[in-house]
Amino acid sequence: MIKKDCITNFIVLRDGCYLDENGAPIPTPLPVSGFCVEDLEGLSVNNIASIAPEKLASATKVVEAKLNFASVIVENRLKAMLGARGIKLNSNGKLYDACTVTNSPVIQQPFDKGLRISKKWIISPQSAIWVETIKLKSNNDGDTTLKISDLYGNVLWSKDIKVQANIETAVSVRRHFRKDVIFVTADATNISLFEWRCDEKTGCKPCAAKSEYLSIQGWTGNNVSESGYVGVCVRLDCTDYDILCQFLDRVGLAVLYQLGVEILAEWLSPNNRLNIIATHGAEWAAATMKEWEQLSVIYLQNEMDAIKEIMTSDKYCYNCEGRINVFPLLP
Repeated sequence: MIKKDCITNFIVLRDGCYLDENGAPIPTPLPVSGFCVEDLEGLSVNNIASIAPEKLASATKVVEAKLNFASVIVENRLKAMLGARGIKLNSNGKLYDACTVTNSPVIQQPFDKGLRISKKWIISPQSAIWVETIKLKSNNDGDTTLKISDLYGNVLWSKDIKVQANIETAVSVRRHFRKDVIFVTADATNISLFEWRCDEKTGCKPCAAKSEYLSIQGWTGNNVSESGYVGVCVRLDCTDYDILCQFLDRVGLAVLYQLGVEILAEWLSPNNRLNIIATHGAEWAAATMKEWEQLSVIYLQNEMDAIKEIMTSDKYCYNCEGRINVFPLLP
């Protein structure tokens, strides 16, 4: 299962054992949601530790693993509830073949040169930049590394390739990047890249057609420029991936109670090391699981109006007449 980074320390074990990157003990982190596992009656560090599977060394590891699973369940419920209300969560924008290669090569330089791509005129947390392919052309044979990075220099994707002189090369990426700004670059240390004309436009509107919702500029390695050094096929899509992360301030109780359900399910498992049923009883565990699951659903339903209002502020994905993902306003 893919771990959701946004729910790290969303709910914590108040008396748990937390470690830093080097394995040294640290104080219990403050819960992002404001909730601790011990807020659920009957759960404590001792009884959770007693049913921890062998591969999970402590109660804290159990909570971290079950929290991730609980968040996935709540997210799937959220998607289903939004879908039942007529909201189309996934839709592709128009694929745009950005930039045209010129006949002008530039000298080799120890920089990552290419393009700066950003969302333009819109605030759209649920949209993601889709990069289909990267294109480049060099004046000489050589090796280079293609990269897609964020504003802070974090490499989100990379690939080492060999290029041949005066032959345009296309490299498939086919990935979404949920960032407002990305840099698509090639290492120009060993190759002399040709310039690409990118025809940056101005005056675009949130509901504009074609490529006008993306700003594509050249990137020298230090500054934006009129010319780019690679070409791209890109579009701006709306996806439901990690949609829970957009509404964490609204789903705390829903995730908390679902986390309790997942821990109780471990209690009832015949494979745990020391079954807590000896203390509380199988009937209590089964009944509490049902009650907490119902509460998780109820608390999520109670937030749907607020979530709807937040979503309709995303003019690109959910409230832009004539654009993708149009839906009638919810009752």
